[in-house]
Amino acid sequence: PTLSELIIAAEAHFDKEQRIRRPAGFADQAYKCQSAQVYDDVLLRWVDLFSAAQLKNGGQVWLFQPESYQHSELPGSIPPAKYSPESWLGSPARARAVTEAGIRDPVASEKLRSVFYNIDTAGARAVSYDALKDYFLKYDIPWTRAYVGDYYDRTGLMSYADWVSFAGLYPSVVDSLYYRYRGLYTDRPSYTSALVDAELAASRAKREAEIRGYYSSYTAERARLDAEYRARQAAVDAALAYRPYSPRYGYMTY
Repeated sequence: PTLSELIIAAEAHFDKEQRIRRPAGFADQAYKCQSAQVYDDVLLRWVDLFSAAQLKNGGQVWLFQPESYQHSELPGSIPPAKYSPESWLGSPARARAVTEAGIRDPVASEKLRSVFYNIDTAGARAVSYDALKDYFLKYDIPWTRAYVGDYYDRTGLMSYADWVSFAGLYPSVVDSLYYRYRGLYTDRPSYTSALVDAELAASRAKREAEIRGYYSSYTAERARLDAEYRARQAAVDAALAYRPYSPRYGYMTY
């Protein structure tokens, strides 16, 4: 989605939830988003959201409200990313949550989500075991009982919940898929730790440069819109200032 589509959908969703959870006696205030951050799977940290290019399927976004006496937005660390996607269909009180039970490491959770969404290109939250096998072989990971256990004999579809269970049993396999998709074959003997560190540093430096580019585009567009607004406002003010009977005219004629 575009950023505007994301913000509109998020405000509609959380406005409904905010009204449902509003304590008695509190003002009925609409939910508004002032800024947002997105979890970057390369830098493995939260970064400011400036462009729709930073969004991806299954990505996580943290929204910030404008400062208000009803809640505090004091500076602080964003809590660990929430790895339980929720459906935006229907009431938030009845939203279905898919919990990644047993996986508490945020980095491991981000890796398993990233790998699954790379395989599930249709966004169906389920992949066939044939497609999974092809994905393994594409990145030189054997589809054998030694690597995948009893998943080797399974047929049909693997749901996201099944994938979470698989990741809990075979975290090293998921780790290999995560890095090999990015061209980092860190689990091969030919890879030295220095080479791994150098390639990771290069990929993170590239992502930092991309984010700086998004920020430059964002600030330029915002400056253009602000200038356009000020010009239109000045034209309106000028028209009102010399209109007879206008409050800004200074006196009334009879």
